Amino acid sequence: MVGSGSILGNAVRRVEDPGILRGETRYLDDVPVEGVAHLVFVRSTIAHARLESVDTSEAAAMPGVLAAHAAADLGLAPLQAFVMIPPAMSRPPLAEGVVRFVGDCVAAVVAETRAQAVDAAELVVVDYDPLPALVDPEAALADDAPVLFPEHGSNVAVAFDFGQDPSVLEGADVVVSARIANQRLAPVPMEANGIVVEPRPDGGLTVWVTTQNAFAVRDPLAGALGLEPRQVRVIAPAVGGGSGPRWSATPSTSSPPRRPGGSDAP
Repeated sequence: MVGSGSILGNAVRRVEDPGILRGETRYLDDVPVEGVAHLVFVRSTIAHARLESVDTSEAAAMPGVLAAHAAADLGLAPLQAFVMIPPAMSRPPLAEGVVRFVGDCVAAVVAETRAQAVDAAELVVVDYDPLPALVDPEAALADDAPVLFPEHGSNVAVAFDFGQDPSVLEGADVVVSARIANQRLAPVPMEANGIVVEPRPDGGLTVWVTTQNAFAVRDPLAGALGLEPRQVRVIAPAVGGGSGPRWSATPSTSSPPRRPGGSDAP
């Protein structure tokens, strides 16, 4: 008999389903915030290139535009995307100096409506100087491969060394060796990334964000903005898919545009 504290062998009823089926569940686009402005990112069309210039002046002059920024305007420090990734591979919220993948954010436009932000973003002029691109992980390990983060010195983000003991298989009846190529994996939730930020009169922020870990968003967000963690309240509404990619705050990734109601990516 399975113990009462175990899910093994037991049917587990999902507690969130009734609200979803009745249309009562609140997702990010359902958050009621008066006077919300809309953010749209300008994304790189090139996999690897030097950013010679990012001109946001024409976009900033468009109707309804509240701000148009490149990395140099913000001066935000690079963000470590994941605790196991070396700090030398940290990326700023907006690409600075170099873009490293198609979809890398190079500018941000804020406007009174999403349509105005989209129109203005199309007027941002980016001058790219293309660099060699990598598409094969093994080719990225070659001695002559272009290095995406020169400060790190290689393209190896994480390596595990469990050691080698030549005697561990002594006496085995059969020894099998194999080279296994795992498929590439890209988590793609049904709901794209998004965030709604509301400034509070006390100087703090209330943040609704599609995350699986509110504290892992709160602390780096507070640090980036020069606030104490207690000044930032992070709320995770219903999230349309996760399984890992929404675990922490990261520089903006190549997410598809969202429906009106918030930014196209956090």
